Amino acid sequence: MREDEVFQCIAARVAARDYSDDVCIRPGSLDANGRWMVNPMPEDTRWLVARGSREHLAALATDAVDPLPPLEPASVQAVNDAERVLGYPLPPLLRRIYVEVANGGFGPVLGVAGGCTDDLGRTAVDRLHPREPAGLLPIAYWGCAIYSYVDCAGQRAVMWGFDPNSGLGEHSFYPEGISLVDWLDGWLNGSLEPPHLDPDRTSWWGATDSERGRRQPDQEAGDPSQQTLF
Repeated sequence: MREDEVFQCIAARVAARDYSDDVCIRPGSLDANGRWMVNPMPEDTRWLVARGSREHLAALATDAVDPLPPLEPASVQAVNDAERVLGYPLPPLLRRIYVEVANGGFGPVLGVAGGCTDDLGRTAVDRLHPREPAGLLPIAYWGCAIYSYVDCAGQRAVMWGFDPNSGLGEHSFYPEGISLVDWLDGWLNGSLEPPHLDPDRTSWWGATDSERGRRQPDQEAGDPSQQTLF
């Protein structure tokens, strides 16, 4: 999809309060016809299921899905402050979503000041660290210390993953090979996967120094992927 199409689809999902990958439903079970039969449990009991699953769709058809709270956009000042701290302007699509639609909260996306946070209460800006490459903004939190970053220093707004569970320590960054537009499109169509780095020395950051010299991905001038991390 083009940038404008991605923006419109995200705006529609947020407006419909259908912006999360996990939804809360009233407990129950599927009957022989695939209908959701609510079980007699305490009124405040809820189950968490994946959006688009059989349970979610069946519960939705019987009005057994809790509506998500509305999301609020970020202020222009908050976005300006984020860009100042980052040292680079946000990609136009991301900035537009923050200001016009939601300050994070849709899918795994973190917000800027006052927006959606990770499990430690940190926004995208709070998560910035001076030891990380300049211009990389941690746009999404997946749990287990795994993040997706968008490169705000390069013109293509490419995505980077960070998976410290790889066993590679601080060298657990790697290019995901897709743009921000494609990444958001993947979330919209349900095909987006969390970053995952196998500790088998097959990725760029898992390779030896000599292998890195042969296997660096295509890079543009000013892209932080040209830097040696740590």
